[in-house]
Amino acid sequence: MRRAFRRVPVAAPAQQHHRTNTFPAPIRGKISNENLAASQPQGAKVLENWFPTSTGIRLRGGARKKATIGTGPVVSMITYDSSSGRFMFAADATSIYNVTSPADPNVAPAPVVSGQTSGYYSYIQFATAAGDFLSAVNGTDSMRQFNGSVWSTVASLGPIATNKLSQVWAYRNRQMFVQKDSLVAWFLPVNQITGTAQDFSLAGVFQKGGSLKFGATWSLDAGDGVDDKCVLVSDQGEVAVYEGSDPGNANDWRLVGRYDISRPMGRRAFMQAGGDLLIAMEDGIVPISQAIAKDRVALSLSSVSRNIEPDWRREVARRAILPWEIVKWPLMNMGIVSLPTDVGQDRLSFVVNLETGAWADYTGWDTRCLAIHDDWAYFGTSDGKVMQCEVGGNDDGEPYVCTYVGLFDHLRVPAASKIVHMGRTVFLAARAFIAKLSMSTDYQVSLPSAPSSIPDDTLFDEWDSGLWDVMKWDAGSDKRIATRWGSVGRSGFVVAPQVQVTCGITPTPDAELVAIDITYEVGAVVV
Repeated sequence: MRRAFRRVPVAAPAQQHHRTNTFPAPIRGKISNENLAASQPQGAKVLENWFPTSTGIRLRGGARKKATIGTGPVVSMITYDSSSGRFMFAADATSIYNVTSPADPNVAPAPVVSGQTSGYYSYIQFATAAGDFLSAVNGTDSMRQFNGSVWSTVASLGPIATNKLSQVWAYRNRQMFVQKDSLVAWFLPVNQITGTAQDFSLAGVFQKGGSLKFGATWSLDAGDGVDDKCVLVSDQGEVAVYEGSDPGNANDWRLVGRYDISRPMGRRAFMQAGGDLLIAMEDGIVPISQAIAKDRVALSLSSVSRNIEPDWRREVARRAILPWEIVKWPLMNMGIVSLPTDVGQDRLSFVVNLETGAWADYTGWDTRCLAIHDDWAYFGTSDGKVMQCEVGGNDDGEPYVCTYVGLFDHLRVPAASKIVHMGRTVFLAARAFIAKLSMSTDYQVSLPSAPSSIPDDTLFDEWDSGLWDVMKWDAGSDKRIATRWGSVGRSGFVVAPQVQVTCGITPTPDAELVAIDITYEVGAVVV
């Protein structure tokens, strides 16, 4: 007799309630001009002390003290680079100091120029048959020149006393100058650093009065050539563009046009980028190519700083007393905008990736003035220090916190509540650090206390063998990917990932955040 077998029904698999989501690193940088409820991916609401790259965001390096020139503000930094040597100088209100290789970064060297009445200099390096010369003017003292070994004084250039010249720039092998508190510019003969200067007035060109702020060369081909144009900017936000090579010859000097922009933020608040001239003004950083093509009202839409326009305008309102400046740092593919601090203000700089246009905030850097020397960026502080950028893992011995808060995300289910259970960061790094992952919800940024810094004497563990929030990684290996899951436990109808890292050690951090993964559960619409 055959035995009958009864078929036992197989239970259906349990329904999966958890979902997953990946937040790629915010390579678009800080975004403050998008609607909170309709933000695009790969942006950050807060990005402090991270630098956006083309593949992620990296921890910024520290600031190391290079020199001390006193206790007052470092008002200007001046660089000289030729076959006779590379020099860096720093100026306070009365003196200029050689800070190229100070014997002791905590002791002020003897000044190389003294007895000045202003430390806010405009300078250029100019090559002639006799060598390379640096010319510096400040609008109150006679022009100073440096030839690679000594500083000298030039009291006049023919009919104009040089203590009336507030800015200098080079245009088609000529030194050109702005006369302080006037609408008059001056120029020297070709390839000369002294001699008899000639003037030309813009009183009939500019319509709003005021005075000239600065002049610059607009190099359309990213170099010096016959298509270069001379740009003059007033303190009332007017721009005059000239072409030609000889301002003293009506047949070789022509006004291309007069254009309106907002007021510039300083005599050093511009830089060359490719074939354009970028000017920092009240409405943002605007390329001169856009300024001559659009009405002022529409210029902010073409601003390089468009993504952080609300932040830019806020700082313009807060920091309008002291002049701003911009430097281009090719080594790091970075642009730095100084936001000089007044009494009681926080230390802040805007930085931008020159390739991608992504912005971030660097906090803790007291950038009164900026310079690029020997491929590295330096800034002068309001208390007499010269600091080197992006070196080491602390700011002159003080730790700093790197904070990233992403843009708020509905996780594809608008209005419904979500519970975020777990999360993990994906880093590419070789050197040790501690990262804390958390979440903010419902459009309110709420950060926990920052994690501790890895101590300098940390014994590094192997990858993936540490505990959550105390992960130590091998500092002797090449960069590798590492991940670590941890509990999050936050709920809300919209969420934003956030990561904090404290840097306070000697080596320069190298960690780059690639992505954040979360698991979450969708609930009901709460009314």
